[in-house]
Amino acid sequence: MAADYLVLDLEWNQPVDPAAPQLQNLKTTLNGEIIQIGAVALNAKGKITGTYTWLVRPTFLRQMHYHVRSLTGLTMQKVKKGILFPEANRQLAALCSPETLLLTWGPDDIHILRQNLLLHNLQDWVGEWCDLQRVYAQQMGATGQTSLQSAMEALHIQADRPAHDALNDAWFTALIAQKLDLKLGLEQYRDYVRLQEKKKLARAKRRQKHPLAGKTGTGYAHRGDAFQDPQLGRMRCPSCKHPLKQTSWFKLDKHRFVAMGVCPQHGRFIGQIRLTRSPQEEKWQGKRWIYAASPERLAQFEAVRQKKSARQRVKKGG
Repeated sequence: MAADYLVLDLEWNQPVDPAAPQLQNLKTTLNGEIIQIGAVALNAKGKITGTYTWLVRPTFLRQMHYHVRSLTGLTMQKVKKGILFPEANRQLAALCSPETLLLTWGPDDIHILRQNLLLHNLQDWVGEWCDLQRVYAQQMGATGQTSLQSAMEALHIQADRPAHDALNDAWFTALIAQKLDLKLGLEQYRDYVRLQEKKKLARAKRRQKHPLAGKTGTGYAHRGDAFQDPQLGRMRCPSCKHPLKQTSWFKLDKHRFVAMGVCPQHGRFIGQIRLTRSPQEEKWQGKRWIYAASPERLAQFEAVRQKKSARQRVKKGG
């Protein structure tokens, strides 16, 4: 039977060397690889109905970060005895129905879970979730980010098991949930989420008018050399810096060229390069900007691409 609420806590390893070769061609930036999952199921009345934990065998990171090892006590030798993430994820998802509400302490666990789902090419099954840290702050008048330990002390919850273990931290979070007015807290949290979405849309509209990133290149003997320069011709996601899967550059007018790039995590972007020639040096120089893919910029790009395709068809027919 699916849980009404599922409290989730994750422990994850971090890259010792983010520039390691095996991390450069992943679908998205790896901020953390899940090595332990803890979950506590609650019914509609807030009663604990089950506890679950999984050790997860790593796939991407070959070395345990010293800080993670010190904090959790987990070693690479120990986590290698766990199950692979796809199987752990399958068992975790099986505890949930579309109506199950995930509860976490802070937003990081959900972000890391979704990142790991993307890295393993797995479906994102995460539905509605709630950050209990924010609910606690609303109801207790706390400011800033309250640690799990501080919240337990304020609510007189005894720390009778070691912290920084996924199941133990999920258990503590469940006990905090039982002390809060969960129904009121969820209503307030949903209002907060709606407000944040409105702000996000407003920011997105502003970003559509202004570039998110820019690059400059100089000293090109030929105009085409600018597109071969990876610093100018190859785009990276403005959010995560991951290389975009991009189209060719299409001529917009005498000096401007456009291309579309896609980030698996952050979606589509439109790039624009403007090339000019220095009369003094007889060299080409270029400036490249990356914009949010607004409907107007997408329409402009598609029109240019279709125009190029039409010219190629006429040329082949002739």
